[in-house]
Parts: sequence; structure tokens; C-alpha cells
Amino acid sequence: MPKKRSNTLPAKWLGQTLLSFLFLLLSSIAPCQTTWYKSNCPRSQKQADLWYFGEKAGLDFRFGTVTPVPNENMMTAFKASSSICDSLGNLLFYSDGKRVWDRTNTIMPNATGLAGDLGVTQPCIIVPWPGDSSLYYIFTVDILKFQDSVTYTTKGLSYTLIDLKLRNGLGDAVSSSLNVPVLSPVCQKLTAVKHKNGNFFWVIAHEWNSDKFYAYLITNAGMAPPVISAVGSISGGSSKDANNAVGYLKASPDGKRLALAITQKKKIEVFDFNDETGVVSNSKSYTATKPNVNPYGIEFSPNGRFLYATLFEIGGVEHPSMPSFIYQFNLKNGLVNPVVIDSVFGIRVAAMQLGTDGRIYISRTNNILSKRDSLEVIYNPNRAGTACNFNLLNNVSGSSFPLLGRKSIYSLPNFVQSYVNIPPFTWDSVCHGNVTQFRITNKANIDSQSWDFGDGGTSNAQDPLYAYANPGSYWVKLTETFNGQAYTDSVSVTNYPLPRIVLGDTILLYKGSAINLHAGGGYTDYLWSTGSRDSIINVESQGSYWAKVKDIHCCTNSDTTFVKVFEYFIPNAFSPNGDGLNDVFRVFALYKNITFKMVVCDRWGQLVFESDNVDKVWDGTFGGQYCPPASYIWIVNIGFLGQDIITQGDVVFKGTVTLVR
Repeated sequence: MPKKRSNTLPAKWLGQTLLSFLFLLLSSIAPCQTTWYKSNCPRSQKQADLWYFGEKAGLDFRFGTVTPVPNENMMTAFKASSSICDSLGNLLFYSDGKRVWDRTNTIMPNATGLAGDLGVTQPCIIVPWPGDSSLYYIFTVDILKFQDSVTYTTKGLSYTLIDLKLRNGLGDAVSSSLNVPVLSPVCQKLTAVKHKNGNFFWVIAHEWNSDKFYAYLITNAGMAPPVISAVGSISGGSSKDANNAVGYLKASPDGKRLALAITQKKKIEVFDFNDETGVVSNSKSYTATKPNVNPYGIEFSPNGRFLYATLFEIGGVEHPSMPSFIYQFNLKNGLVNPVVIDSVFGIRVAAMQLGTDGRIYISRTNNILSKRDSLEVIYNPNRAGTACNFNLLNNVSGSSFPLLGRKSIYSLPNFVQSYVNIPPFTWDSVCHGNVTQFRITNKANIDSQSWDFGDGGTSNAQDPLYAYANPGSYWVKLTETFNGQAYTDSVSVTNYPLPRIVLGDTILLYKGSAINLHAGGGYTDYLWSTGSRDSIINVESQGSYWAKVKDIHCCTNSDTTFVKVFEYFIPNAFSPNGDGLNDVFRVFALYKNITFKMVVCDRWGQLVFESDNVDKVWDGTFGGQYCPPASYIWIVNIGFLGQDIITQGDVVFKGTVTLVR
């Protein structure tokens, strides 16, 4: 297949004299320089790294070790709140379902009357508008307000748009999109997860008096009509059954499952979720049998193999008479035979949320008025049974997480669950020729560790550095040992070849023309020596030019080319008088491997000379007769036959020459 013509020319050095060119062949191809993540870039999925919840409480995961947040002095959220950062972990805003605070902990003035109810299990969740980093949805859930035993009022599921361009970048509610109704009536359940394509989002709610899930797809065009799935138990009833609306709904971090608690029915259910179509299916159910305690909080382990649930006494007494329980279900066996991870006396363990450090945090309280200033922690939720280490850190029991005087109540943040889809270990710089840094995500309760990098290389370091000899995909195995028990996780890690960029060594540019230099398509970042960040630059001048590209895996490569101006010569006069000086008209210094056509016309357009041979010259005659002194118009059309010079089509020269006698 012939090479496409363009103005970028290949790796050839063109030496020139006035009468001929010498071409020296050089290499035209420069060699490349030395399912959890969709790329191997250093982790920039930090939207869930700042938590704001409870009574002025918060957690900060951004710097490797979780710490309490010291500057949240505004919000009290009795039930689930929601907060959101940008991808680098910079706080954007947070909400309790009624009000919204900006990144300076100031209430957004037009976002004070949202339709979420503070008594709802999951009153709000923040979801980005795909493709627009300044727009966010806050979905809210209102409570069922019974007027008698069977009639009620509720705003149900609504959304409000937050535009971060408003208030000089601090953001505010869009007045025309405040409390837009979506679905009513609904249960107190609200979760979200990314679409299979990694760009769109599913927002999922459950209808009241129904067995129907409503999955709303959020795209860059807005919110699509819901995908409705009738599956599982009916949540509903009269005023005496109102607690059937209570309890959490969660998506697994990988988006493949849903689970919920129906508090009054004492049911825990798990479902398959199709993150491409939005269909919920394959219901499995468990009914709690312990008296006077009901399920409430729900969370999946990071690897999705285990489901955790909290159960506590629903009554409002300050000190519950019944212990609270934490269950673990091994989903490989279905929703049966839960392991009691712990039973806690004197407090209620309620909301559960997976952190970006791979641990599950659990709110603890007596009731809404009598709160506790710490969180329970499941330190190793990927481990089966009591080896998950509830409140056990380095063999020290009772290792809950202190909130420094701030309180959790029943509250933890409600996130898009995909933001906590973090593998057991992370890696960066997996580009061929670079050293890769591996880091264990959750370092709790590890006596020793060993690494198998999949190519024969091993290490016993906690966070090792490793360089792969060849590009390819490798199953990296991490084995952690604690108290004599080994735990192994494997993840496929790809060592990517560097992005291909070939500008050529030397590029031919005809004087007075311009060429486009192409750095290749489909890369995420470009940088040229000119400062341009486009994939193509236009060049008119002789000199060296380099480009650097970065792909979706954060791998970079660069190349340099030299643009040489081709100084051909076409005289503007000649004197065919036989004196041996300028007796003929021709084009000098042209490359020989070409198609050539030249025509010369007088000023009335009559053809007086034509040639298809670069060495054929015009001697100033036509039909054997001398042409009169005058100006003549000439046109030269050149096509290059070889692959050593490539242009965007034939090169055409035009001009006039004066015949002097």
C-alpha cells in the first residue's frame, strides 16, 4: 500500500549543490525509549478521599494515612451525608441533603432548601455530570410523612444541579434546577456506581410499596429515562410498616452487585447488577433471626467477595438493651450462614462505608441525642470471618478510630461506590523502561509480605520498586502474612510500551511553503518545542523541532526532527544568444526521482515550450524560430516517486521569466 502523502518528510539528509543533490539514507524509525485500573497513571481517583459527616466530623485519606478532619465546624448530619472532591483530592462541596457547603465551609446561598430529609437513611448523593467538570447533581430523598395510617406526602427522589462556575468558582445551586422531581414515593435508599464505560453513572433508587428498582443513567447529555427492574421483596405497607423504607442500599465497588437492608422486615438482599444495561436481577434474601435487632447498614468488601451488614435495636432509648451485631456473608456461598464478626453492647453500630484505604468504617451512636466520638473499623474486610479484624489493629483489640471529640451519630458519607474501587495494591509508572512503584493499599495487620511480579522477579519489601525487562501483562501476586495465616491477592499489571512517535530525522521543506508535523493521534497530552499542545504544528522555517506525547497510561515518549529548507533555483531571466552564459531556461537543483512537467506560455497564453524531463531545457525558440524578447509565464509540476520525500500532493511552482536578446 503506497504511503499517504503529507508535508512531513522522512529521515533523509539532502545535500545540495546548484546542479544536483546527494541523498544519504538514514533510519526512518526511531526506536521507543527506554481489572482494577483502566490506566497505570498515578492514582488520581481521589473524589472520595475527604469525608464530611455526623456532628462536625470528617476523615482525610489523601496523604496515605487517614486522619480526622479538623476544620469541619458547620454541618450536623444525623444520617448519611455526601461529599465530593476533584480527582486530585481537592474538596469541592458537601451536603446533608438540605443544605450545601462549599470548599470554604460556607453555605451556598441558593442551596439551602434541598428536598432531602435529615431523618432519611440515605438522604443525598453527589454525582458528577459526565464531560463537564463544573456541573454536579445532588440527588435527594424525602421521607414518607403519613397523614393517617395509609395516606402520606413526600417529595420522593429529586435532584438539584450545582454549578461550580457560579460565585467566582465556589459554586451554587442552579436556580432553574432546584429540587427537580424524579420519582415518588421512594424508600430511604440511594446509591450510585459508574457505567461499564467508566464515564457515565447509574443512580439507583427503590420505589415504595413496590419491588421495583429504578436505575437512572447519567450521561453527558443529562439523565436518561429509568431502567426498571421488578425483583426481590416488596418494600411497603401502611404507617405501621414505615420502617420498611429504612435501611441502606449499596452497589459493590466493581458495579456488579447491589445489596440492601429492609429494616422492618429484618431482610438483607443481594442482587446482580448489569452496569452496562442497568438491569437488576437474581435476588437472594436472608432474614435475620436474632430478636429485637434489625438490619440497617450495608457494605461490600473491596474485592466484592464479602457483604457486611449491621443490625441494632431500632427503639430510641439512649442505651439499647440489645447488643448490636456485625455480620459477614461470603457471597461465594450465597446469602446464607453469616459469620458474626462482633456483637457490641451499649451502642448502635449503624452506617458502613468502605474507605479508599481498603478498610470499612462504621458509625457508632447511642441515639440521635447521645452520640459517640469514634468509628468502628473492619481493618481487613477482604479476609474471611473474624480474620477481617473488627477493631483489631496489630493484635490490639478495641482499636476504634477516634474523631477527636466530633460525633458520627448514624452518619457516614454516601459516595459513588466506584470511587472506592481500589485494588489490594496500587502501582504507577508502568511504562517500559521505567521503574514501577508498588504500594499496598491497606497496611493494617501485616507481619510480612512477599511479591511475585509475574516474570520471575520477587521482593519482600512492603512497597517495592521493580523494573520489567519487557513490555507485556503480568499477574502480580501479593501474599500478606498475619499471625501465621497467609492471604494472597493477584492483579494483572500491564507494562506498556512507550507511545510511538516518529517525526523523522530530516524533513524537506521547499522554500516559500509550509509543512505540518504530526506527533500521532489519540494521545492525552502533547508538547512541542514551539510551546504548542496540539497534535500537529505548521512549520515554515528551517530548524530542529521536538515533540513529547503522553498516552492514557501516563507513558511518555518524544522525538526530534530537523526541517531543512530546499533552496531550489529558477532564474527570472535568460539570454539565448550563444555566448555560453544563461543561454537556456531550466529549473536548477531539483531531486531526480520525480515526475516532471514544465510549460512556458507567452503573455497571450500560447504554449511555446513544454517538457516532461527535468534535463530538457528551453532555448528560447518555438517551432524552430526565435521567440521575441518578452516576459513569459512558466509552470512546473513535480511529483515525487520515491518514499524518501513525501508531500501533500504534487509540488507546483509558478512564475515569469524574461527572455533577453
